[in-house]
Amino acid sequence: MKKKLGFAAGLIVVILISIFAFQLHSSAIKSKKEAAAVEKKVDTKQTKVSTNNKTNVNKNDEKAKNATSDVNNTPSVKQKVIVVDPGHANKSNLEKEPISPGSAEMKIKDGGGAEGVVTKTPEYSVNMKVSMKLKALLEKEGYIVKMTKTEDSQSLGNVERAEIGNKENADLVIRIHADSSDSSSANGASMLVPEPINENTKSINEKSMYYGKTVLNTLVSEVGMNNRGVVQRNDMTGFNWSKVPVILIEMGFLSNPQEDQLLCSDDYENKLAQGLAHGIDAAVKASSKK
Repeated sequence: MKKKLGFAAGLIVVILISIFAFQLHSSAIKSKKEAAAVEKKVDTKQTKVSTNNKTNVNKNDEKAKNATSDVNNTPSVKQKVIVVDPGHANKSNLEKEPISPGSAEMKIKDGGGAEGVVTKTPEYSVNMKVSMKLKALLEKEGYIVKMTKTEDSQSLGNVERAEIGNKENADLVIRIHADSSDSSSANGASMLVPEPINENTKSINEKSMYYGKTVLNTLVSEVGMNNRGVVQRNDMTGFNWSKVPVILIEMGFLSNPQEDQLLCSDDYENKLAQGLAHGIDAAVKASSKK
């Protein structure tokens, strides 16, 4: 009897151990399945993220390609060419040239400029200083600037000056001058533009008028000087030979004691150059939008 009981007890123990081992095995299999499921889920997310990233990269690449394509397909914007023409020289040029193409009327190339009533400063000196300052300011804004001359000793004819602008196909030629009068009280700035008298000036009159008004109004507003207005002229060789828009600024009167001293001041010349640069920039940009 005791042997039977011992055998039964042993059998029960074996059965219990077997059941426990089975449960452990099942639990391990379940854990592995769950781990595999989690791992698969993570892999799926990572694959999705990776796919999304690739999609985004592809989209960004496409955008970049499109942007490059747009740039390449956009017509290049022509850089604007401004010709700056400092008036007069340190010597007169009394040779003569036709006042306009095909004209029998002859006019001297350069009769010389004015002189400061107080400072005795020659006009060509003021013109050159302001012109060089203007050149630097315009180039800083991205304009291509061509000078008709860079030395006071260069005495050019007005046909030659006009041909420089024509050759460059300039967007604008600005001629830099100072004024003089028999009246010492005359003061302020004026703008001269070509009158439409021949084939050349008829084609450039409207644009020259617009540029002239805009530049003059900007200049007198910024500097704080008298506005003497825009005047059309038919007797200026440099205008009559021009095939591109051209204006001539008279920056003030060397015959006026106060303006003479101002025109010979470096600070005032800086203001003049800046006012002219701002006016040119405003006029050219507005004209380009028309």
